[in-house]
Amino acid sequence: MARLIDIAAEAGVSEATVSRVLNGKPGVNEGTRRTVIDAARKLGRSVEALEAPSAPVVGVLVPDLDNQVFASWVERLEVELFERGAAILVAFRARTVEREQEILQRFLRAGVSAIIVVSGHHAQERAPLDHYREVTEAGLPLVLVNGVREELEAAFLSSDDGHAIGVVLTHLQELGHRRVGLAVGDEHTFPVRQKLRAFEQATADWGSEPQPVAFTDFSYAGGYEAARDLVDRGVSAIICGSDVMAAGALEGVRSLGLAVPRDVSVVGYDDVFWAALTDPPLTTVRQAVGTIARAAVRTALKGGEASRRPSRTEVVFRPQLVVRGSTAAAPGGAS
Repeated sequence: MARLIDIAAEAGVSEATVSRVLNGKPGVNEGTRRTVIDAARKLGRSVEALEAPSAPVVGVLVPDLDNQVFASWVERLEVELFERGAAILVAFRARTVEREQEILQRFLRAGVSAIIVVSGHHAQERAPLDHYREVTEAGLPLVLVNGVREELEAAFLSSDDGHAIGVVLTHLQELGHRRVGLAVGDEHTFPVRQKLRAFEQATADWGSEPQPVAFTDFSYAGGYEAARDLVDRGVSAIICGSDVMAAGALEGVRSLGLAVPRDVSVVGYDDVFWAALTDPPLTTVRQAVGTIARAAVRTALKGGEASRRPSRTEVVFRPQLVVRGSTAAAPGGAS
């Protein structure tokens, strides 16, 4: 029977790739798989059981499906996978690192071809990374969305939060706002750090004291409380880290007897489907979910044949400001 080294030489691939193909393991694209099977047949190896290709399955982990933006991520990823003949296995509610680790291990036991994690614990500044390394060491492509860790070998795809904050601040400045608050979640997460850094840099010369920031959580209640706090600190506009927070901020402003946008302007982030249905319709930042999902799927399905360890890549995607009715000229100012 032909040896792995002989088949590898004939096919022009590594022995590890030959082993994966002959053992029906995931992580090898169809072109390489066919090349290996043809080489094995030419050298007298029985390959009948390998002739029928199985559809690759990609594991996708999102924080939850309550927030519409994560439901949108799952929908777009499924569409992109389906168009490429692949299936999706979805998990969510990885509230702890231990839970996330268990989910990734279940993905591996299920024989997935790759794993995509959206806004996972990789976004936490000090979260452990061993469970991610287990994936890459198994030879599977690992795509991590909205969060970057320098010490981890994986593919990182992120929204350009710094650009987003800059565009929003320019919009608010043009409307005459000079006292703007930022409402965000955990300051130790990658997206919040990016937003905070850009916010502080862009507003450093706006006045004698820094522009106010409210650290809360990415929830309706968090946005409500942040809005009341920031209005009390004299802001005429609030930038929220999510549309869910912004919806809470709208109510928080109203609870003080004020109106949006007459007294306080509010900006969200994500552009979920109901953002245009709030009262008033929400000015927000639209993440390029479709574009990032397409890139994530392409990255997930292309890896595996060249190396057991996926190479590190980082790609940043610029979001878009969508102006609606929740922002207007600052009170007493000229736009």
